[in-house]
This record gives sequence, C-alpha cells and structure tokens, in this order.
Amino acid sequence: MNKPTVEQIIKGMMSTQEDPTEKPSRYAAVMVTSKRARQINSYYRSLGEGGGFEDIAPPLVTSGSRNYLTIAMEEVARGEIGYRIRES
Repeated sequence: MNKPTVEQIIKGMMSTQEDPTEKPSRYAAVMVTSKRARQINSYYRSLGEGGGFEDIAPPLVTSGSRNYLTIAMEEVARGEIGYRIRES
C-alpha cells in the first residue's frame, strides 16, 4: 500500500486548483505525480553531472524515502505542486 493514498493525493490537488468545485480525476493524479517524479529524477541527475540549480526545482518536502515517485506523491498530497490542464 502506498503512502500517501490516492484520496490524499486528490485532496492535495484540490487545494491547488483554481476551481475547487471540480474534483480531479485519478488519471490527472497519475499524470501530475509522474511528471513531478521525472522532474526530481532530472534534478538529481543534473547534480551528478555538475548541472546548475536554475533549471529544475529540488524536492519540496523532506522525505524518508529515496524513491522519486514517493517523494512526488508526498509533494502533491501536501498541496505543494500546482497544475493546470491545457485545453485542446
């Protein structure tokens, strides 16, 4: 079982939405957390290659986990990550 749960992640996403009456879908939760996990991965990879800090934001929460997806899930559940869905 993952910590935080999907319900906690969706609740955290609702706190960063412009329209709080609309509940985010589980698909949106997966997309937001996976994109943030890739950003965290890129951040740590750029540190190893001597990259700068300007391009990618470091993890926003202190976590006991070293798994990037878990760190991203914790960030989204705490409402640290904002998102918007582009209209097609």
